[in-house]
Amino acid sequence: MPVSAGKAPASFGGVGFIGLGDMGGPMADNLIAAGFDMTVFDTRSEPLKSASDKGAKVADSLGGMPDICKTIGICVWSDEQLTNAVLGQDGLISSTASELTLIVHSTVRPGTIDKIAAAFSERGWSVIDAPVSGGRAASLTGTLSLMIGGEKKLYDRCQPYFETVGAHLFHVGTRPGLSEVAKLCNNLMGLCNAYAIVEGLKLGAAYDIEEDVILKIASVSTGQSWYSDRWEFFDNLIQTHSQPDILYKDLWEAVFAAKDKGLQLVLTGMAAMSAPRLIAERLSEIKQRAAGSK
Repeated sequence: MPVSAGKAPASFGGVGFIGLGDMGGPMADNLIAAGFDMTVFDTRSEPLKSASDKGAKVADSLGGMPDICKTIGICVWSDEQLTNAVLGQDGLISSTASELTLIVHSTVRPGTIDKIAAAFSERGWSVIDAPVSGGRAASLTGTLSLMIGGEKKLYDRCQPYFETVGAHLFHVGTRPGLSEVAKLCNNLMGLCNAYAIVEGLKLGAAYDIEEDVILKIASVSTGQSWYSDRWEFFDNLIQTHSQPDILYKDLWEAVFAAKDKGLQLVLTGMAAMSAPRLIAERLSEIKQRAAGSK
C-alpha cells in the first residue's frame, strides 16, 4: 500500500530523519512521498543518495538539523548510537535552535529516553518515544505499529507524521519512555514464543515428526501464535539480518528495565541466554535441510 502524496499539512514545518537503515530508510521514503519537507542524515552515502534522488535534502551535520527541522525522527540501532547522535558533542543538542520535537523510533532502555528528555527540557525542547513493530515489510508499506509516549498535544501535532509511517497507533501515556516499556513487553512475548517454537520443532524432529506437521497442529491448537503462523519470517530473519543480536538484544533490555523496578523476568532471562545457541542450532538445521533437498 503506497503512501499517497499530499498527506503532509502545509503548516507542519521541516522534518528531519536520522538513520536510513532497514526500517528507517522506508519510513523516510514514505514521509518524502507524503510531501513532508524532508532533511535526512546517515553515516552512509548510499541511502543518502537514494533519499536525495526522491526529493529530500541531505544534512551537513547533526547539530545543524534543528535549525531547519522543527521535528526530527531518529531510527538507529542502539542506546549508544542514539545518545551520541542526540546528546553527543556534535549531536542535535549542540544546536542553538529554540524549538525541537524529537521522535525516537529506536528500541532502547526507558532510562535512555529519560536522560534525553531531561536534557531537552533544559532547552525547552520535547521528546516523544515511538518505537515501531511490524518488520521491514510494514515499514515499506507505511503500515507499522507505533507505540507512542509523550504529551497529548505533541501526539496530536505529530499525528500526520505518525499516520504516514504507521497504520496502528497506540498512545501509551504522556511520559516519554513508556512506549519503550510497551515495545519491550511486546518483543519479549514474541521472542520467548519464537524460541519455544524452535525447541518444539527440535523435539518433534528428534522423533521424526515433520516441522510442517507440528506447525499445522499449532495453527488450530493452543500452540498457535503470530510466529507459528509466520514461521518463515523467523527463519528468513536469522539467515539475512545483518545484526543477528536483534533476536535477543531486546530480551536483555527487558531484563534490565525490570531490574530497575526490582523485578525478575526469569523466562525472559533464560530465553536471552539461550538465544545464541538456539539460533545457531536453527541455522544448522536449515542448512542441513537445504543440502538434503539438492
